[in-house]
Amino acid sequence: MCKSYSTYEKKFCRMSEDNGLPRNTKIQAARSLLKMVPPAEFNNIFSKVRILLGDDGMLCQEANNLCAMHNIDNFTPVLHEGHKVLITHHNDLGGGRFLDPQNRVSFKLNHLTKETSDSQPMPEEEEEDELWRSSFQNALNDYVKSHYPTGVCNVFCNTLDGKKNIVACIEAHEHRPSSLWNGLWRSEWTFSVTPPVTQVSGNIAVEAHYYEDGNIHLSANQPIKECLHLNNNGEAAKEFVELVEKADNKLQAGLMEEYKSFPDISLKAIRRQLPVTRSILDWSKLLTSRILETKYADV
Repeated sequence: MCKSYSTYEKKFCRMSEDNGLPRNTKIQAARSLLKMVPPAEFNNIFSKVRILLGDDGMLCQEANNLCAMHNIDNFTPVLHEGHKVLITHHNDLGGGRFLDPQNRVSFKLNHLTKETSDSQPMPEEEEEDELWRSSFQNALNDYVKSHYPTGVCNVFCNTLDGKKNIVACIEAHEHRPSSLWNGLWRSEWTFSVTPPVTQVSGNIAVEAHYYEDGNIHLSANQPIKECLHLNNNGEAAKEFVELVEKADNKLQAGLMEEYKSFPDISLKAIRRQLPVTRSILDWSKLLTSRILETKYADV
């Protein structure tokens, strides 16, 4: 899927210049734009929206909530006590506090600076629940370390409808602002601990944003349903990692096939089309030519 937020940004700019618009209308426009921000670009776009809106008091009231939503949606990793913890709705304890499942502590998070503070101990998991959680965490650690250069994974044990659930989250990103692109791969896997067989519900989301002389935002989502045997925690963790790897490889192969056809097909949908030669147009020359043509036509 290809989309661009620059058109909306221009619309917001026109709206912000209209002083007759209600305050709520302007902040809603700001919210809508910031919800579309690609990974790793929240602070940059927020600064631009701040200039366009021209009302720091109003925007600052929304800043923390909008940034929190962005961090949670993107599984943003933060450094806490020497290791990384993903910020997700699965470990959101409310009041700006999040759970570190490895050390069984909660911490306060400043969503704007991504700094943690005020660590507090949490009640220990039941021994059997922690055995399942740690088995999947350890197996997934090895997989992520060998497949994702910047990958982070967290496994949580939650209770839903009276059943114990394992939730595994993976995040890997590549931020290259100097090359004008950013990318994010994140996946989420959930299943109940109900031997002998359970169903795993997963979703892999991939985003890539390229913004040289325009904006191209590619996104892909792949839902997954698979069965997992829970004979014992060690075998189940190994089978789970194989399941994740198979799904990752399948999506990666599909994306590569799409990438091969991208120059011939997808570029036609870009708002500023490239010529057959696929070289960048010199728009200044084109504009000068058009002005001269108009000038002589009027003579």
